[in-house]
This record gives sequence, structure tokens and C-alpha cells, in this order.
Amino acid sequence: MDATFTRPKLRWPLDIRMHNLGGQEALVIQCPIGISAAPLALMPHFAPVIVQLDGVKTSDEIVASFTAQGLTPEILHQLIQHLDDHLFMANARFFAAEKIAKDAFSSAPVRAPALAGGGYPASREELAKMVSGYMQSFDIPANKREIACLVAPHIDYRRGGRCYGAIYPRLAESRADTYILIGTAHQYSRRIFHLCAKDFQSPLGIHPCDQEFVTELANRFGVERAFADQYLHRREHSLELQLPFLSSVQPGARVVPILVGSYHPMLEAMRYPNEWEEYETFVGALAELLQKRTAQGSKVAFLAGVDMAHIGRSFGDEGALSPERMREISHRDQRYLSAIEGADHRALFDHIAEDQDARRICGFPTMYLVLDVLNRLGWRTQVDVVAYDQAVDYQTDCAVTFAGVAMYRQFGAKNEIFS
Repeated sequence: MDATFTRPKLRWPLDIRMHNLGGQEALVIQCPIGISAAPLALMPHFAPVIVQLDGVKTSDEIVASFTAQGLTPEILHQLIQHLDDHLFMANARFFAAEKIAKDAFSSAPVRAPALAGGGYPASREELAKMVSGYMQSFDIPANKREIACLVAPHIDYRRGGRCYGAIYPRLAESRADTYILIGTAHQYSRRIFHLCAKDFQSPLGIHPCDQEFVTELANRFGVERAFADQYLHRREHSLELQLPFLSSVQPGARVVPILVGSYHPMLEAMRYPNEWEEYETFVGALAELLQKRTAQGSKVAFLAGVDMAHIGRSFGDEGALSPERMREISHRDQRYLSAIEGADHRALFDHIAEDQDARRICGFPTMYLVLDVLNRLGWRTQVDVVAYDQAVDYQTDCAVTFAGVAMYRQFGAKNEIFS
């Protein structure tokens, strides 16, 4: 018998959460990166057993630990078999499937939509109607200004549709020919930055990748680490959810897709990200390339897909959510947005570091980078916070906050509006 059953080890990453299914609690395991297609629902009492599948403890040791709770070798074997059938075990079967999936994505010229038919309609007509419906209540400002960065949510359209609809009409003001399409990398990686050299597709059209920009950025940063985890783009929703709106307002616009991971080591050390070689090399290269493009007459803007606070028992907090608690969160969120309005990346870091990111603001690393780059370029901005919202579910004790923000480039006496 192989190690899958003698020293069972659960693979990573996996999304393991308690869900209410038809009125009953269930432990649901699913693959966030799409190697395994179907989720697996288990009885909640298997949760302590699942934790023991670390590749160190033997099956006999695990059974002995839970004999009093009724665990037998046969039951454990059946549990491991179910997990293995779903490619949830760290073994040759999973690694072979992972290689096939990653090789297929690597060779594909287009990043195909992962959410079509699930997160939003797969039909071009239905999706176009949905997007226009969200935006139809909001007007484009009459005074034309140059977008430096548009900040949009990446929460699902059901909860965030109004915010998407409020902010995206502002993108119609933009005359950028390339968008740095940047957002949160939700899946774990030991690396921070992840490039993707593919065209991005939604049912509303294809946005070609600016291959020259991506290639030069990767060369400056290091090609191996720039693309080592490119596969994370395959199912990441933070960028994909921008595409239908981008296609509606700026069809066919070129993109530079970038996912940004966690800055938690910086927060724990209470040291600014620029003290990390990986961060400084990447951001320095990005700023230099933007400066070069601008000098050549190109127009480049950021398009950031970011959310803000994630709080409640669903995210591991203690104590139930309440309207009073959400008012406190709103107050804290306004301080976060104030740092963005002031284009002060260090103030943004200091605000998050005050409580070690207790609100789990997943968009903080992306926004810190954007503000840092804008400051390195010497671009002054005028900022409009167009919308702020909270998606709160008191029944599941889950809340996510998000905002739509337009950052406009201000030009002084020595700078003329792009011609």
C-alpha cells in the first residue's frame, strides 16, 4: 500500500470551510486553483481527522487518536479514498494532474474566462445587458480628466454590481492605450508578484496582452520568478470580474495582467515593503517602464480590482456582526480611503500595521504598490471616492466592504494634458 494510505497527506492549496447545505452543516473541501473539478462534502465530525493528514502521522496513529469517537481503519481508508478520488491528496496522482493542467494553461495563448456561466452569464447578450444595467444609472462626468488609476471591487456582481456600475463610467474618460490590470492574488504563493503573458477573454471580447511591456518587465524583474506561478491567473477572479466592464467601456484595450500577493511578512516585521528585494526590484522596474512609455507618448493607466475589509465569524473573528460593528468598520475604512485620497502609500501601510490587518483588507498590497509607483513617477492625483458599500450577511456572519475610486492625474504648468 502506498504512502497515500499509510502516511496520508492532504495537498495544498485547498479551500476547507463549513457550509450550510440544505439546513445541515457540512465540511466542504474544494480546489481553488481548478485541478479538482468537484467539491467534496463531508460530515463535520471529520474535521479533526482531516487536520491530522499531514504526511507525518501514520494511519494507525490517526485511528488510535480517534478510536473513542468511532474511527476505524476501514472508515479512515474510505475517507482517504474519497479525498484521493477528488485529487485532494499530495501524491503522484495529484501531481500528474497538476502538471497536465499547468502545462495546458502555459501553452494556451488566451486566458479563458473561468466564471462564465457561474459568476456571470456566459451569453454575450445576457452579460452585456447585465453590465449596461448596472451602469445605466450613472453618468460620465462632463469635465474630461486623465485617469491614473481606476479602483473597482472584485466581489461578485450580485453584491457589488452597483459599485461596479458607479465607477466604470469614469473609465470612459480615459484615453489610455494600455491598462495595468492589477489585483489581489487570493491563492498562496511564496512569491509576491505574478505576471501573465496572455490575452484575457470574456464573453464580451478579448483584451490583448501588451506583450512588449510584460516581456520587458519580466526581464527586469527576473523571468523565472515573474512567471513561476502564472497558473494562479487561471481561476483568479480579481482581474476577470473587471473584463466585462472594461470591454463595455474600453473595448479591445490592451492589458498588462499582474496579481499581487501578501505583504504579511512586512507587516509582522513592521518594515516598509521597499526594504524587501523582491518588492523593490519589481516596483522599481514597473515605475521605470511606465516612465519610459510615458516619455514615448504612450498613455498607460492602472485598473485595480480590489476589495477592502473581510470580517465576521466566517473569516475567523470572534463575536457576532452587528450594525454598530459595521459602523466602526466604516469609520476605519474611511481612514484607509483617506490614505488613498492623499496618495500616501506609507500612511496606508501604517494604517494597516496598526492592528496587523485585523480587517483583512485584501486590496491593500495592490493599492500600496499603485500609490508607490505614482509617487515614484511624480504623478500628482485628484481622487474621487465614487462609491463605498458593505455587503453584510448577519445570518452567516460574513461582511465584505469595497469601494469605487477614480484617481485622476493632475498636470502642473510644465505638464500638458496628453495630446
